[in-house]
Amino acid sequence: MGSRLKEPESKIQSAILEWGAWQPYVQMFRINVIGVPLKDGGYRPAANAGMADIHLTVMVEGIPVSAWLEVKAAKGKQTDNQLKFEKIVTSFGSHYYIVRSIEDVQEVVFQLRSKTWEKIKNSVPF
Repeated sequence: MGSRLKEPESKIQSAILEWGAWQPYVQMFRINVIGVPLKDGGYRPAANAGMADIHLTVMVEGIPVSAWLEVKAAKGKQTDNQLKFEKIVTSFGSHYYIVRSIEDVQEVVFQLRSKTWEKIKNSVPF
């Protein structure tokens, strides 16, 4: 998908969320997947470990279409927990994407709109 920023995941994620805030047909929510900080350092693991970073909803002719976005830096790879979460999401027919830039998210939105239009077109009986 699109060009890759040489930025840490946190900056890519912030840029994606900022872009999404300006889109009239897109809604995004950041999912907190970091555990609870411990007094002695480190983190208690989060109950939702592996959950994608952003939940995206795209409106297509009044139909909300959801997808999960896992944000990765240019060479970032999924963890075992993230792979498990992807498998759960896709086993229900839901959408899951690894994105590395705003351009990737723009392509995801385009794909979701196109796939949904195709389903609408094929389900209209006339």
